[in-house]
Amino acid sequence: MPDMPDTPRSAMSRTGIIVLVIVVLAIAVGAGLYGYRVSTARRAAVEELDKATKLLQSADLVVLEVDDLIRQKLSDEVGAQAGELLEALPDASAELDLALKTLAGAAPDLPGDRISEAEALADSARARQDMLLSARPILEANEKVAAALSPALAAWDLVLEAEKIADQSVAEYNKLTKDSATAAQTLGTQAGQKLTEARTQFAASDKALPGAKLSRFTNYVDEKLKLLELSKKAISSFLAGDNATANEFSNQFNAKDKQISALAKTLPESPSGPIADAYEAMAGVSTDKYNAARDEATKADAELARVTE
Repeated sequence: MPDMPDTPRSAMSRTGIIVLVIVVLAIAVGAGLYGYRVSTARRAAVEELDKATKLLQSADLVVLEVDDLIRQKLSDEVGAQAGELLEALPDASAELDLALKTLAGAAPDLPGDRISEAEALADSARARQDMLLSARPILEANEKVAAALSPALAAWDLVLEAEKIADQSVAEYNKLTKDSATAAQTLGTQAGQKLTEARTQFAASDKALPGAKLSRFTNYVDEKLKLLELSKKAISSFLAGDNATANEFSNQFNAKDKQISALAKTLPESPSGPIADAYEAMAGVSTDKYNAARDEATKADAELARVTE
């Protein structure tokens, strides 16, 4: 029998099948596109995570140097290094900021097995930010204290040397001979030179670290120089044969010496004491904050190591 033409109902059925096929294909294509986009986003997020890791590692070059310096004993070298690290802080902080922004941008698309890693990495970066923020006043204090400590200690050594020489000068003068008076005069000049140099050093230290109030030592040196001036006048008078005037200056010398002895008792044993106090005033609170941030960084690093094993 010849083929019968399609009825309206059978034509409609085929049309429905065609539409269904098109819908299924569209869903499949859409699912494929969605899957591709998700996969691409995840790859990009992982790349951003790796980028953030490298930024933190780069910042750590400065963070570790800062940490090492803060634990060192104060010295001229430490002061110089502190100045260099102060200049490096902004770049390291910027790297940590960028790492955190990168992690925040990557977070929504990260695969589930990398989320803990990103969170630990962010905690490490934030702790390091806090470390560097607290480190700035500590480094500034290191720089200032180092600039003040070395000349202050050198100045104090000069004062102690000058006092020994001055005592020798007095002992020579008390022999009351022209030769001994001449020797006393030479020794007095030597003591004066050391005290003058000490005064210059103390003034430089006081300028570098006003909070230490090293001007007390400068004032003490000034009084010592005045004492030497009286000794010089007494010796000159004696050598000139004017014993009465020499005795008058000797009496003034003895009175002045008692005043200076009383003044010496008001001074710290060494300039290092007030310098240490000034450092504590400048960096004490920041040091506590730094140590707390360091502890947080240590915990975050341990967690990062755990989740990336």
